[in-house]
Parts: sequence; C-alpha cells; structure tokens
Amino acid sequence: MKAAKRYRTGRGHGFVPYAVPTITGELKRYLRDQSWIVRPPRGIQELRLKVNAARPRLAQTLGHEPTTLELSRELSVDVTDVAEAQIADASMVPDTIEHADSPEDPQGRRLSVVVATEDPGFEHVESLHALAGALEDASDQDLELLRLRFVQELTQDEIAQRLGVSQMQVSRLLRRLLGRLRRRMAA
Repeated sequence: MKAAKRYRTGRGHGFVPYAVPTITGELKRYLRDQSWIVRPPRGIQELRLKVNAARPRLAQTLGHEPTTLELSRELSVDVTDVAEAQIADASMVPDTIEHADSPEDPQGRRLSVVVATEDPGFEHVESLHALAGALEDASDQDLELLRLRFVQELTQDEIAQRLGVSQMQVSRLLRRLLGRLRRRMAA
C-alpha cells in the first residue's frame, strides 16, 4: 500500500520499477524487526546476513558445509561473533495465522497453522513487465501484428488479408518477431 500511495506518475518510470524496491524493502524491514524470538543486536543481525551469503560460496569451494571457524576466516570476523550470528539465525521464526476453523488441542485452545501460498498473479506481472521491456523499441507494424494475432486472435490468413500480404509473409514476420521477443525476455 505504501508503494501505491507514494507513487507519482510522470517521474520518468513506471509503477513496477518503483514498487518492487519499495515492497522488497518493506518486507526486509518487517522480517528484520518482527521475526525474532529474541531480538539480537543489529550488528549480529547484519553479520547473520553475511554468514548466510558466505555459507553456500564457501561450501562450493571447500566441497563440504563450512565450519564456524572456516566461516570466521572467510569473513575475517571473530569465531564467537560468527557463532552468535548462527544462533541468531536459528532464533528467527515465521509468524502464524490463526484460522477460525483451525484444529484445537485437548484443552480446547486453537492451534496455529502456518499458511504459505504463492500468488499466481506475481508471475503474470513479472511476465508482463519483461514483455513490456522486450517491446520497448518495437515498430508500429510489430505491435499491430501482435494485436491482430494475440488480442483479436485472428488467423495468419485473416491477418494477411487485412494487411494485404501473403499468409507466408505473416508467418515469417511472426516467427521473427516472436523469436526476438523470446531472446530479449530470456536475457
């Protein structure tokens, strides 16, 4: 909501490039501040992030899960600080959501259920954003061709009649255009 409220049109960028860092920052801030059993000092929280970033890199190099000593050497940090950061990492817990229909324990208390779902809209928005970037320098003819084929759902033959070209030319134009869009979106 904060991103939507603060967004101003006409500042040279669209909503998605503005909203993504705002939303990501809010999520990180919330997790940093709210997801601790016992909240460690800020320095330990920051070291925890460095340890978590270094662990897979070091595991790849060493060929095994790194020890606390190996992590401390890698990060040039005292072993006890790395150990505290690892303990802090273990003290993070997800919030729970209580449902009215959630199960009860023998004393009649509602049990909490952790709910995690993936919103299918995220992938759709990401795809649309990638497509918009891939279409930035598309010509009016390219856009019209895509509109006729995928919005109006005309056949290649019907598009050829509208544009005054052969069906084979429409096929070639579409193949070239879609290939270019696939490459750009994959990049």
